[in-house]
Amino acid sequence: MEWFHSTERGQERPNGGLASSHEIQLAFDEQREYLYWIALLITGDHVLADLAVVNASALSSNYSSVFREWLNGWAKYATVRAAVREVRDLISASATYFVESPSEHAEDDVLSDDQIISLRHIDPREIIAALDPLARCALVLRGIQHASLVDCALLLDVSRGIVARAYSQALRWKAEHAGAHADAE
Repeated sequence: MEWFHSTERGQERPNGGLASSHEIQLAFDEQREYLYWIALLITGDHVLADLAVVNASALSSNYSSVFREWLNGWAKYATVRAAVREVRDLISASATYFVESPSEHAEDDVLSDDQIISLRHIDPREIIAALDPLARCALVLRGIQHASLVDCALLLDVSRGIVARAYSQALRWKAEHAGAHADAE
């Protein structure tokens, strides 16, 4: 019995749902500006941010088991990992501050699409100056990428509570920043 029409069979791709190296590179090229922005927020340095995007792109183009429908998410995740790797020591040093800070709301909500858009309108230098590396990482991972606190903790190699406190600090800064700009208008 014939299960597929000849036109359906012709539309099948050799790797099923897996993306080719070319498709992976295209995903990075199409998202370059956004990927650079999240890498810059994490690293706080233009050179390191660019290096993180380049490294993530190179690593991912050799990765052969990314599903096409996951390409954009994979590009973001690979870039975040590469950026975190560039500032691992700064994150560890920053974590010591959050061990001693008072406990915050552990389950702060992730940012909405509108909140992310408004954050993109803030000069990255202002965010970098206002937040330490761990708070910036928490803002990107938890707030922008919507990673769970557990996933953030695993990637950053710190406790869930430290991530929660760092993210709460980032949200407080964001709220104060929004309030200051609302007062100025």
